[in-house]
Amino acid sequence: MFNLEDISKVKGYTKLTVNAGMFESFLKNFINSWGLEARETIKPLEIRFVKERSEKYLRFDYEIYGKKEWLHVTRADNWY
Repeated sequence: MFNLEDISKVKGYTKLTVNAGMFESFLKNFINSWGLEARETIKPLEIRFVKERSEKYLRFDYEIYGKKEWLHVTRADNWY
């Protein structure tokens, strides 16, 4: 299970600067939104800031149940 104290080990975390706090809050919310069985399989892989046209978001790459996924993170409480 991923320990939130290890957040600085997520690839790209040290490059976030102003978005680091939002990512920390998001990751806590994201992990807590899953049941205990799923939480055991979540492995954060990478986080990075993306700016496309007029859209800005954090791209969060992770693994769950052995499958790689990624999300748009627009706020600590909003991702898709």
